[in-house]
Amino acid sequence: MKNDVLNTKKLGYKFYFQDGDNQIACFGSYFTGKEEVFVNDELVSDKRNQKIASGHLFKHGKDDFEVIFEMRNILSGRLECSLYKNGQFIKSYQKSSLLNNSPRASLKVIAGCFLGGLVGGYLLITILELLLGEF
Repeated sequence: MKNDVLNTKKLGYKFYFQDGDNQIACFGSYFTGKEEVFVNDELVSDKRNQKIASGHLFKHGKDDFEVIFEMRNILSGRLECSLYKNGQFIKSYQKSSLLNNSPRASLKVIAGCFLGGLVGGYLLITILELLLGEF
């Protein structure tokens, strides 16, 4: 498989499965919810998902495949990708963001985002009041 097929994506994880001569490459974004499944560099399924779990059904040759993405931990961004062939479980991988081993670091990021939102909202209201007058 060409390495550049999934390298253009950001804020997500890449999972690779081997089925005989076929490589199944999966991309799942923990930020946008975009999910893509490739077989031998050919896109076979894609969708945007905002749920905890989703599945991608596709047929390749005589076999039916299913790839299931499941968000295991939202705070750490831990995503699991599982492959099933003809209803049989083949393999599963889990990946998570850099914050996966540090709950304290995750809380710092969340607190920083919250404070950034407060400051940004305050500045926006202040600027609107200056431009439009009090409301």
